[in-house]
Amino acid sequence: MIVALLDYGRAPADWWERARALSTEVDALILRAKQESAGHQWELSVQAAALPCPVWLADRADVARAAGLAGVHLPEDGLWPRAVRAWWPDAHISCAVHAVPDPRRVEGADALIFGHLFDTRSKPGLPPRGAAAARAVVERAPCPVLGIGGVRAERVGELTGSGLAGVVAADALFLADDPAAAARRLRQAWEAAVS
Repeated sequence: MIVALLDYGRAPADWWERARALSTEVDALILRAKQESAGHQWELSVQAAALPCPVWLADRADVARAAGLAGVHLPEDGLWPRAVRAWWPDAHISCAVHAVPDPRRVEGADALIFGHLFDTRSKPGLPPRGAAAARAVVERAPCPVLGIGGVRAERVGELTGSGLAGVVAADALFLADDPAAAARRLRQAWEAAVS
């Protein structure tokens, strides 16, 4: 599974054109706009809901549901997935984790997103967790785990044997000269790594 992450606060000015180009090449898109008001998040989400791939809004399940999105990506210290599942039963719910999670904490999640795997500009000065840590999470997770953080086509081969169900990429896709081509390269590299 290949997921694109749009970090709206760091997105290039042509983010919408890039999102549209990526939306036919990825399995889902996470929209992260935590610094924006709920109203602006809703406006962005309504726009993103028109994309052909499923879109999950980071953190705000209420806004995601109101905008007609497919689901929500919850922060590690946010609402518990089972709380969201109780009032949004058909949502896709992913949850951020940075270590092996307490199974009660992630109950109800469809997927966990573990990171950061590699060096990334969003976590300056923090050492990457790497494939071995990802493998430990996968072995004890109650649902599929995707990896995030510094994910690029050139690096995913290092994740061979990790057991990850997919990867989430931000800069490698949204800052690429050709986002759709970058997504295709990432998918090819990922499929080669897990085959």
